[in-house]
Amino acid sequence: MINKIIVITLWISICAVVGYMSPTLPLVKDVISIKTVNVKGTDKFKEEEIKQIFKSQNWFFLTESDINEKLKKYPFVKNVRLYKPHIGQIDLVIEERKFFAILSINGKNYIVDDEGKVLDEKSFSKENLLKINVVDQKFVSYKDVFPKIERLVSNLGIKPKEITISKAEISVLTEKDSLLIFSIENLEEELKKAKIFFAKNSIANYTYLNFSFDEMVIAKK
Repeated sequence: MINKIIVITLWISICAVVGYMSPTLPLVKDVISIKTVNVKGTDKFKEEEIKQIFKSQNWFFLTESDINEKLKKYPFVKNVRLYKPHIGQIDLVIEERKFFAILSINGKNYIVDDEGKVLDEKSFSKENLLKINVVDQKFVSYKDVFPKIERLVSNLGIKPKEITISKAEISVLTEKDSLLIFSIENLEEELKKAKIFFAKNSIANYTYLNFSFDEMVIAKK
């Protein structure tokens, strides 16, 4: 009985060693290596570059987390989806960070994406970008406001040309030069109020609209 246990233990140990060492064996290494890489969503990576980045990993154990950990080090990469349709082939769908606004803060200007991440602005025109001015960060970090800006724009269907974050307020200057005021803290409720208001009134008829008060909308034509 003891001899049988010893034999089984030795067999398990040998299998474990072989399993551990097999990825380094030339024949096995060739089978599980990454041979084909297809990249969609960007032209900034080439197949050979991806192979070089992941040359030490094998196809079977490569995960989407591995891909994102390595590729998100590149400032233009926002997210990566991994597909493995065949052994040795990986398809990557890369979501690039896109230029969203010119952020003016502490006397300096930065090009940022919709999450507030600073991007490389080389060879990029600033002419058609939204302008975001941060006057005071005492009440809220500007990065915390970016999701709110996205909801504001998508909910109201407006095209802002300049947004100012000052204390606890967001002011939005539209492309038609109408100024809209919202509070940061109660933005969701004020957006509902604004949608009801714009369902009956055209924004083009007003130069100033303040939705930050609980029971009223202050409007100027």
